Amino acid sequence: MSTPENKIAELDAAAQLELNKVLGTALGVAREQLEEQGVFLPFAIAIEPAAEDSEPGLRLLAVQPTEDPEDPEADIDAEVMMADLVQLLQSQRDDFNAVAFVSDVTLLEEGKDAVHVVAEHRDGGAVAIVQPYTSPDPETGEWDFSEPSAEAGELQVWI
Repeated sequence: MSTPENKIAELDAAAQLELNKVLGTALGVAREQLEEQGVFLPFAIAIEPAAEDSEPGLRLLAVQPTEDPEDPEADIDAEVMMADLVQLLQSQRDDFNAVAFVSDVTLLEEGKDAVHVVAEHRDGGAVAIVQPYTSPDPETGEWDFSEPSAEAGELQVWI
């Protein structure tokens, strides 16, 4: 199966705005979870089409981590959770204009953790954002979030 073409440069201003909204919300929620809990599980942010008399609605979507009955203490498999989120949003894609998938990753080359967000729009554009972070300083308790970097994303929902 071939990868669909990423038409990020062809998106109109409204679609770009929706992508920016899910990206910003996704980064904000991930950062908030890190600051409050020190960790977060994969989740998604989706934007619904605007109704006649209201702004488009944002929804946070998550899936339950699967547990291994043989080993209940086993680590949670974030890749399985992300695949489940993609499948969930593929099945509901007609309900949304844009989605963002969020996961906690390790940047092996830099030896740092990062928030990874892949956002895509129903009109065919996708972008990925990586925002490295460092756990809080023991003295100040402050998290250090580096400047996010962007690159082309891969379409997963509207394929």
